[in-house]
Amino acid sequence: MTISATDIKLRQSQRLTDNPDGGGRMVQAEIVDGAMNNLFPDIGDEERTTGRTTLRKMFVHVDTAAPDVLKDAISVLIDPPADPRVTVSMFATGSYSDVRLDAKNRIESYITRGTESRFILMGNHFIGQMTMIVYATKDAPSPDINDNLSLLTLPGTGYVEAEQYVRVKSVLSRTTRTFTDDQGAFDRDVLVIELINALLHDFYGQEVVRFSATKPATRVYETNVVDATNYHSVKRLTSAGKPGDLSVQVDSPYVPIVPTSTAETPVSDVLAGLGSISYVPSGTAGSLAQNFNASFSAGVPVGRYMGTGMAVGSVKVMAGSVELTDDGAGALVSVAITPWSGTVDYQSGVVTLAHATGAGGTSISITATPAGAIPMQGFTDEIAVTQNNQGMVWLFQMAPLPAPGTVVVDYRALGRWVRLIDNGRGQLVGKPGQGAGTINYMTGSVVLTAGALPDIGSSVISSWGTPVIAEARSGDIAILPPALHFVLGEGVAVPGTVHLTLRIGGSDVAVTDNGTGALLIAGQVRGSIAYTTGEVALRPATLPDADSQVAVAYDWGQALNAAPQPLPDTAGVVSFALPQGPVRAGSVLLDWVITVLRDRDDLTSAPQPMRVIAKDDGAGNLVATSVGDTTVSTVLGSVNYSTGAVTLQAGKFMVRQVSYPIYEVQSGRLKVVGYNRLDVLAHFSGGTIISVGWMLAGDASQPAQESLPLPAMQLQLTPTISDSIVPGSVRFNFRGRTYVDRSGGLYHSIDPATGAGIYAGTIDYTAGVVNLNQWLAGGGNTVQILSLLTRIADPGVAFTFFRAPGSPLRPGMFTLRANRLDGELITATANINGDIVAPQMRGTVDWESGVAKVQFGQLVPVAGNEGQPWFDPALVEGDQVWRPTLVLPGSIYMGAVVYRSIPLSEVVIGLSSVRLPSDGRVPAFKPGQTVLIHHTVKHSIASPQAGQVVSFGRTRIAGVEVRDAMGKPVESAWYTVELDAGSLTFSDPLNLAAYTMPLVVSERVEDRRLVVQPQITGEIEINTGLTHDYPSGEAMISTALRLGEANGSLDLQARVESLFDQAAWTGVWSNIPIGSAAPGTYNDTDYPLEVTNSDAITERWAIRFTSATNYEVIGETVGVIATGSTTTDLAPLNPRTTRPYFRARAGGWGAGWSTNNVVRFNTVGGLAPVWLARTTLPGTPVGATDSTRLMVVGNVAGGAQ
Repeated sequence: MTISATDIKLRQSQRLTDNPDGGGRMVQAEIVDGAMNNLFPDIGDEERTTGRTTLRKMFVHVDTAAPDVLKDAISVLIDPPADPRVTVSMFATGSYSDVRLDAKNRIESYITRGTESRFILMGNHFIGQMTMIVYATKDAPSPDINDNLSLLTLPGTGYVEAEQYVRVKSVLSRTTRTFTDDQGAFDRDVLVIELINALLHDFYGQEVVRFSATKPATRVYETNVVDATNYHSVKRLTSAGKPGDLSVQVDSPYVPIVPTSTAETPVSDVLAGLGSISYVPSGTAGSLAQNFNASFSAGVPVGRYMGTGMAVGSVKVMAGSVELTDDGAGALVSVAITPWSGTVDYQSGVVTLAHATGAGGTSISITATPAGAIPMQGFTDEIAVTQNNQGMVWLFQMAPLPAPGTVVVDYRALGRWVRLIDNGRGQLVGKPGQGAGTINYMTGSVVLTAGALPDIGSSVISSWGTPVIAEARSGDIAILPPALHFVLGEGVAVPGTVHLTLRIGGSDVAVTDNGTGALLIAGQVRGSIAYTTGEVALRPATLPDADSQVAVAYDWGQALNAAPQPLPDTAGVVSFALPQGPVRAGSVLLDWVITVLRDRDDLTSAPQPMRVIAKDDGAGNLVATSVGDTTVSTVLGSVNYSTGAVTLQAGKFMVRQVSYPIYEVQSGRLKVVGYNRLDVLAHFSGGTIISVGWMLAGDASQPAQESLPLPAMQLQLTPTISDSIVPGSVRFNFRGRTYVDRSGGLYHSIDPATGAGIYAGTIDYTAGVVNLNQWLAGGGNTVQILSLLTRIADPGVAFTFFRAPGSPLRPGMFTLRANRLDGELITATANINGDIVAPQMRGTVDWESGVAKVQFGQLVPVAGNEGQPWFDPALVEGDQVWRPTLVLPGSIYMGAVVYRSIPLSEVVIGLSSVRLPSDGRVPAFKPGQTVLIHHTVKHSIASPQAGQVVSFGRTRIAGVEVRDAMGKPVESAWYTVELDAGSLTFSDPLNLAAYTMPLVVSERVEDRRLVVQPQITGEIEINTGLTHDYPSGEAMISTALRLGEANGSLDLQARVESLFDQAAWTGVWSNIPIGSAAPGTYNDTDYPLEVTNSDAITERWAIRFTSATNYEVIGETVGVIATGSTTTDLAPLNPRTTRPYFRARAGGWGAGWSTNNVVRFNTVGGLAPVWLARTTLPGTPVGATDSTRLMVVGNVAGGAQ
């Protein structure tokens, strides 16, 4: 039998309500074409005030008495509501029996729980709170306004399991706070986050702890945008479409799914861009190691503290014979399927390991590469997305080189920001479907494959940290053994009179000074003394005995001091006279400050101060012994002992090995690409104080004798450079103990199970000096440096690209400030057009996306600057050129006003907006979707005549509909249609007495196409060109719902699938046999099960034998509906139609059946479930109707219906 148009029915579901049980199965009641309120109710006053989403379920049913095929069946909405505040969309869940609660959960699954975030809940939080307090490491980015988070209290923690999704209203504050534990002080950032929705459960946090391996009962999770539901709607074209066009234009590719209102949230003093932590290797690869044996309870982690930070991607764990490595994101993974898992805290140096089911005593081996953690504000770059370069693959060349684990790439597709992060192993990873990429850390090249086409007019933004600002120095041979440091009790000593006695190996060892500041042991120089301050540094080859004393005998007298402020000559030389003399030889000590510039490229930089210490050598020469905490030995002047006259090279002498950044212009942008160490001139400013101490020759002195406890050891870790030490990177062996630094303290004997250690001294990261006051006395005085990282300097940036912490932004409300390298503050604002114009800044901000692009510098004349290293011909504007200015990336702060959504009650609006996009919109167009571009013209025929021909004025008509003035369809017997010719002819004879004039003939042209790519601008690219004219404002584009997809087909047809038998019914509805086959078999070859489109439903069936010949019929959702016998045909009635769901002939049963044997099969009905969502936005109605029309299109024998 052929399917006719009247055989395609739209039927209601069981309950047309917005109660949780609304929807359900199909009933016989039809949705009558043209009748009002036969699916959706009227829109009430409160619904108009607050907005609401109303859900209704309906079915498309092929109502024929045979399993006829409606091929390629689709449904489309062809008429949108005339009220612009009302939108209707379709979606499918694939379920024939689901209810509104199920559909609601499907819609709200737009956002689901993702991976655990880097935030840890701080303290307990209670029902009704609208703020949450979390803490994190410095590099963890703050959440954006409108970001979603999931709070989950885990089972087995002693608290009630609970989960809630929350949305960020604003970050009220982010402060770096110092906390203390038994290991000393440590810093964490504390964030106070204001929430849009109140907490519905109690959630349980913890106090701040040093190690992130310790977690509270409630965890904070990031969320994923799943967007698994396809929405189908209809939109008017905003630009005319013409034959051959490969795209059409609508206002937006989105439709509202939930009503929202907006408010403004100000953000101020927010760091621009992303922070990062670069984990730079600071020692030999794999040199951190632990081996132990442990038992594991099921799922309970066992932690091990390595004592020092670890390089990303360097951790390797052997659990028995199973190898796990860190994935760069803090997880331990294996290439094989294994119950072993774990986590890595790179900064704290903590590895945790767990076994899913538990394991007895297991040998564990852990190795890693030590690393220092360098927090920094990331370097940035940007590629603008244009019509010419839009694509899926994007290339970046990063300079300076990126550090593993720091690269972040953002792109915007269909108005949503997508972020991919570096996993530390050379891969960019994102959430499912968002894209991927690769990173070459050695060359800086990055390849991004986006998961969707970035929007034209947007930007692909990259941010990263770099290792080039640090240097590993664990093999520095210039690092000398530690020295004993102490000060004589009288604070001054006469040169040549100092005698010390050490107890070494049970014997006394004498130490004497040579009168010029050197301390001798057995004729060899082993230390020094500053006579006018009494400071002693002594480095014996063998350490003194434990608990021994230092015996000191010396003469002391009066030390004189002066603070001249001389003016240097053009050569940097100053001259002055000591106010009293004659001067005792060897007693002169000078102390002053110079500056050096780290800028050799005519770029603004801040002078770096350095302290210089010089002494006289007893022969009248003034010798510098330290410059910037770096040991030197350079003659810088002379002193006349008789007159006190001093001549000093206070400036313009060479300072050795000063680090200089190397800047290069690449692609029109000035970038730091590395560092050199160069010898540079010292600068001495006139009026700078020079502190001078000396003693008078022949002045009276007194003897002194002292017995001092064994003093602290001092170890200079940066003897030849002026770099600072990266905290957390120090690890050395000394006298059989391993020492590590923690927040300015020094510890040894780190407990691998708890991380606790024994305090042993302090470290000055700036001066590079360790003061060790606890060590094993006696024995050799040698140190083995296992890990050491120094920070060279902080380079400047001449540009920045970033996005605001939320979007869209209020136009005209944007501020920016930054500090130049020389400390000068520069500020700027953006005008209403988004232009940033200031004396030393220029750029733009996009209000919709929140992206800011800023250059620092100013226009200067071209003349005279052509040879400068920063000069770029591409930046010449007339007779001027852009001269970049360097600013500190950590000093760039922004302010803006962000639009955010106002949440409404779930009860009021019908859906929970927290788990939906913040603007309440979902995409109605996706690549690969079928769309129908169509245009309908209505012809009014006031008085039709027999045989009258109505010409449509266009050809290749897709469909014609004739109705009277009351909307009543006119029987097709009274007219014929020539679709290709584009005409309608009324019958002769003609009797239209049953209809109200005039008649309205609606004829439609259409093109069915596939979506290639929707753009955020509303442009919808299609796979082949249009073949008709589509006028703007009248023509429409509808996304098609493929009706058969729920059944795994493109067609609608009743059929039987998956028939099999099994020996025992287990109650499990599986589509494959469970266990062995039954001894009997139903012969479906000769006696196939019979179904019809009218009566079959989509259901899984089980015929379970209750004896050798009797059985019962069970449906998965309808339950037990019938009993029967193998001697008669089986035809259980469908109560909806009073005809059989299916028919099984008696001849198919055969013999051999026994109790609890079962025959399993599925029936698929000739029907498709469709959910419709009517979204009403708040506002005053405009007097328009809220109706919509749905059309079903399919192919049958002889044509389409």
